[in-house]
Amino acid sequence: MTLIVFSILWKTLATASVIIAAGRLARRLGPLLTSVLITMPFNAGPGFFFVALDQEAAFIAEGALMAFGVTGIILLYCTAWVHAARHFNFVVTSLLGICAWLALVLLLDLLLPSLLVAGCSVALGAVGALVLRRRDIPKPVAPPSAAGWRFAIVRGLAAGIVVATVATASPWLGAHWSGILLAFPTTLLASTWMLWGHYGRDFTAATMNAAQPSLVVYASFCLALHLLAGPVNGVAAVLIAFVLSGVVAGFYALVLMSLSRR
Repeated sequence: MTLIVFSILWKTLATASVIIAAGRLARRLGPLLTSVLITMPFNAGPGFFFVALDQEAAFIAEGALMAFGVTGIILLYCTAWVHAARHFNFVVTSLLGICAWLALVLLLDLLLPSLLVAGCSVALGAVGALVLRRRDIPKPVAPPSAAGWRFAIVRGLAAGIVVATVATASPWLGAHWSGILLAFPTTLLASTWMLWGHYGRDFTAATMNAAQPSLVVYASFCLALHLLAGPVNGVAAVLIAFVLSGVVAGFYALVLMSLSRR
């Protein structure tokens, strides 16, 4: 029991540090670059790394395949969240987004897992997000100060607990549901909680809107991990996939900065 508690604790702290960094950097980066930061695999990355310490590469590959398929659902989660934010407070907005995520995940779970099914899920999610994308968000104005440390730490720890618990429970959940739950938009949810409270509705909605195309970063991690786990061991696959997603994030950020200067 003590080992389980310690496992959850250190995994929580590792994951929370990323959420805290996102909150502190948000004002300096602005909504576009913040969206790239919060779509890095800072929840699934540590989660799969912790799982890989105890499970075989085949387990990681199957979980990553499910996480890749759920990327399309996260696109629609962002879409539902941004539209709900026009009419409701943060709690109701997030609950509606989670309900949309859960309903679509249960539909995906009815299908036999394969790279084709996962790819179709991502493609359909991308098309749906493009068609339904909200285009009337006012230009956000950030406050003069960054979010306080206490504000960011509480929300970071909340996200870390979710990731650490799923990773620790993976032997009982199995690869299929471990992948799905690690793909739950924990980082997005925790980050929007922090951003809404300090930067306001418009800044948060603009960040979530920008997060939709930025999810190419997260999708690249999941796809690379699925393909790499097996040819290399699970831990190495996670590390390589994370580095590759960082390269994609850097390239995408450069493109965004280039376009914003025009």
